[in-house]
Amino acid sequence: MKKILIIKMLLISIFAFGQNKISGTVFDSDGLALPGANVIIENTNTGVSTDFNGNFEIEVDQGQVLQFSYIGYMTQEVTVGEQDTINISLQPDNQLDEVVVTSLGFTEKRDRQGSTYSVVSTGAVQRSGEATFANSLSGKAAGVSITRTSGDPGAGSRIRIRGANTILGSSSPLIIVDGSPMNSETTKIINGGSSNTGAVNFGSRLNDINPSDIASVQVLKGASAAALWGSRAANGVIVITTKQGQSGDAKITFSSTYSFDEISQRIPRQNVWGQGQNGAYSPTRAESWGDYIPDRAGGADIVDTSGGYFTSENGTAYYPITTKNSRETFIEENFNAAFQTGTFWQNDLNISGGNDKNTYFFSLSNIQQEGIIRGSDYDRTNIRFNYNAELNDWMNLSNKVAYTYTNSNLTQGNSNVGGIQLGHLRTPADFDNRDYIGTYTDSSGAEFPRRHRSYRRYLGNNENPIYNNPLWTTKEQLSLNQVNRVMLTPQLTIKPNDWLQLIARANVDFADDRRTFFFPRGSAGSSITIKRRLGEYLEDEIATRNTNYDFIGRGEFDLSDNISLISTVGWSYNDRVYNRSSGSVSDFLVNVTKVTTSLNGSQEASSFENAKSFSRSNRGYAIFNFGVSDELFINLTGALEASSTMNDSFFYPAADVAWNFTNTAINSDVISFGKLRASYGIVGVQPSPHRFDTLAEGGFSYSTYSDPLSIDSFGGGFRLDNNLGNPNLKPELKTEWEIGTDLRFFNNDLTFSFTYYNNKIEDILLNVSLSPSSGFSTQYGNFGAMENQGYEIDLGWNAIQKDDLTLNASLNWSKNQNEVTDLYGTTFVDMSSGASVKSVAIVGYPLGTLFGTGSRTNPDGSFDLDENGFPQLTSEFVVLGDPNPDWRGALGVNLGYKKFNLNLVVEHSHGGEFAPRTLHVLKRFGTTEETSNRVTLTEPLVNVKGTTFPSGSVIRGNIEDFGGGDVLLEEQWYRRSIGGGFGDNQAYNFSIYDATWTKVRELSLSYTLDSPSLKSSVGLNSIRFTLTGRNLININNIPGIDPEVNQFGTGNALGLDYFTNPQTKSTLLGVTFNF
Repeated sequence: MKKILIIKMLLISIFAFGQNKISGTVFDSDGLALPGANVIIENTNTGVSTDFNGNFEIEVDQGQVLQFSYIGYMTQEVTVGEQDTINISLQPDNQLDEVVVTSLGFTEKRDRQGSTYSVVSTGAVQRSGEATFANSLSGKAAGVSITRTSGDPGAGSRIRIRGANTILGSSSPLIIVDGSPMNSETTKIINGGSSNTGAVNFGSRLNDINPSDIASVQVLKGASAAALWGSRAANGVIVITTKQGQSGDAKITFSSTYSFDEISQRIPRQNVWGQGQNGAYSPTRAESWGDYIPDRAGGADIVDTSGGYFTSENGTAYYPITTKNSRETFIEENFNAAFQTGTFWQNDLNISGGNDKNTYFFSLSNIQQEGIIRGSDYDRTNIRFNYNAELNDWMNLSNKVAYTYTNSNLTQGNSNVGGIQLGHLRTPADFDNRDYIGTYTDSSGAEFPRRHRSYRRYLGNNENPIYNNPLWTTKEQLSLNQVNRVMLTPQLTIKPNDWLQLIARANVDFADDRRTFFFPRGSAGSSITIKRRLGEYLEDEIATRNTNYDFIGRGEFDLSDNISLISTVGWSYNDRVYNRSSGSVSDFLVNVTKVTTSLNGSQEASSFENAKSFSRSNRGYAIFNFGVSDELFINLTGALEASSTMNDSFFYPAADVAWNFTNTAINSDVISFGKLRASYGIVGVQPSPHRFDTLAEGGFSYSTYSDPLSIDSFGGGFRLDNNLGNPNLKPELKTEWEIGTDLRFFNNDLTFSFTYYNNKIEDILLNVSLSPSSGFSTQYGNFGAMENQGYEIDLGWNAIQKDDLTLNASLNWSKNQNEVTDLYGTTFVDMSSGASVKSVAIVGYPLGTLFGTGSRTNPDGSFDLDENGFPQLTSEFVVLGDPNPDWRGALGVNLGYKKFNLNLVVEHSHGGEFAPRTLHVLKRFGTTEETSNRVTLTEPLVNVKGTTFPSGSVIRGNIEDFGGGDVLLEEQWYRRSIGGGFGDNQAYNFSIYDATWTKVRELSLSYTLDSPSLKSSVGLNSIRFTLTGRNLININNIPGIDPEVNQFGTGNALGLDYFTNPQTKSTLLGVTFNF
């Protein structure tokens, strides 16, 4: 008996000694956690799944083998020894059996799809270091162009998939979050600046997504993949799935990132020529064509103290200058007063847990950003709670709730006399902007407090400063934006048996957007914004209410031993409501900075308007996915849609086929997998709401008389709108087909994907001019057509896959060719209203073609010169260039060595033209380095006015040969001719640059600390440290301007810059704690 007891105790002790409780974390190749990875003991049914943070815990005997696997990654095995911690980095399996999320939220095997998808890993999104989701996609997918329009905090980005798909409508793709459409529109500015030029860039509602909440991102490019969304899918679809909870004890992840942001490029400025004209100093002139600063006497200026003067807030007195002696220049001081090193600090907290029946995921995120422009800021808080409950064996209920609050103050820019760049870049080198506000005292002793001092009003003696001093823009004006947004997505899933699934899904997306603009008395105002001079306070209250309901049935059938069918049928209802209330108060009675309507309570100084729009649509759809012998896959889709904005219902068909030819046709050690695919589909764009009828308008006036007549002066009234209604509106229709192949070589280590696509967009919605005899000026209707065709290539290579060393590389390349084919007889459609160089649609040219006055040319392309050898201005607008790139590409490299990870993304855009009209205008003002050259003539030369300068003359200017011999480009050419300035009397062909650029989008280095002592001492599974650079290297051909900026924000106008707020480059420090 004692022997038996001893043997039992011995066996128990051996078992206790041999069995370990192993814990650890499963990462991807970027060092980011993989939630839901499988950890299984080899040759058993025992295993666990990692939680949201990639953590796991399992009991296993020494000597047993643990298998670590995750969809899309290569399985790894580890033999258990005496360790109690195992951390694993899984390497991508180059899309082997990779699943994609469809636009309805279902997962399908990618190898069975005949349409084109791009999958962007969550690691790539989070690793990018971008504060907004859209920018994190840059360079990640072929055929997808992401352009950040400026470096303002929270600025919007233009997203284009396979080029332009409409002319005046939005080119942004449909965003699907957890199976429901998300409102990602950019609401144009109503007050506070021109809605066309984007005086303030408030971004889009896509910025409300917290990148750290994202579990997967897929880009559906072709029409066949998105056809079930009908008239909302012409621009492609981006499908986002948010994270879900994992069962087990609560797991916590906290990450913190701090960024240092600098202006990406600065326009080279001259600092040797003073304010004035014709070589003479003048303190009130707009230009810097004055005297040569090094030739001044030096010392203090001679001033007249007998008259009016200006006293700054710090007590410095400024008197009228009679003789300019000072050689001081203030280029750097003025820059530093307006710009700074921007920062953002982002903190993310994630908590995940649950049991076998209920799981939850909670996240709290906050980003506080100060822009590179002083006074600009962006504060965003995200809260998300995703909950999933298995009510019983056949019913599941989930709910996903997200709340976003943003608060920002942004800076006026672009074509705007109150814009910061316009005032900053036109300021002469010898004017100090820092004393921007104070008191003007006139010759009689009367004081005028809070006067605005700018370089054209250096004494503040006039309430109109002409251009804002940049410090007035940043310190006195306000452009505030507050947004509260709630998104709610409940879903009930019923599985009565193994082959049938029923889903009822709802989505509510409510946002309240409040915008406040405040311009104190003395702000600069143009003819459009003239009220700012006497003070103006404006507010917009914008409410959007979007609701969506889906009822879906999905069944899986085996029609025979070799034929399978997955059938999906559904019905969707969508309701969108937009309500804007706008009000303003102007002509302030007192010169104060208190934001209140009491600044002027009179009716004449106040205005109010309200605008509403309503649109509803419903769709019935069906999808049939056939599989034949696990080799041939045929997918058929049809959607029938009716909408309140269209006069009839429309059917959107789609089909795609995929043949996995390596299953039977080829048996090769080189080719691991091969697929040929083809697809066809029709998608559309809905008409704008309320365009069926001819509407009425009030508050109009007739200004053709010497004494303008306003209807409000006669008791008010209404008249028919100038736009004729159209009861026959239908959607724009894009018909697209594509063919391609997906190949994998050498045991899936090398992948290759090729796609050719061709689409035609017909019935494009436009406003066209009507004959005056009709009694109307324009009509909105289906009047345009356009075509696209292009190529896409994706390459992937797992170069090295060893325990301590991994090397992966990827390459994507795309080319898109666009042509406008019909405009219903219209000469051109302007997408850039108010610009001298326009971005337009012209039949026979790509959309966005640059259009403006230029230089006359001879049949052989040479300049048609005047008698002095100078180019001559065209009498009408001509095509100046194509802003669309010839091709785009990106290279990604990921190197892992032990616990270090290095990642590199380089993006290149090749070809196209860019029109930085900023540089052309600054030539007139004489503030750029190009205009600072001082040349001694070695021969007599003539200027544009016909004046000959003898040999030996020292002239400020440049020598050029336009084809008729050397001529002199001096002040007359830049300031009073076609070589620099405003309007339609300029040769803008001289302001066209090659738009090619190359950027190091991302360069990051991370290290993961995960020693056993870390967990035992402080309870941490791991800590990851990351150093990231964003856009640190930017190579282009334009002096001081990033060709990615866009004067017209996220609109369809391309290739234009006019004092746009600059882009940024960033260095980020990050740390992530996994508990």
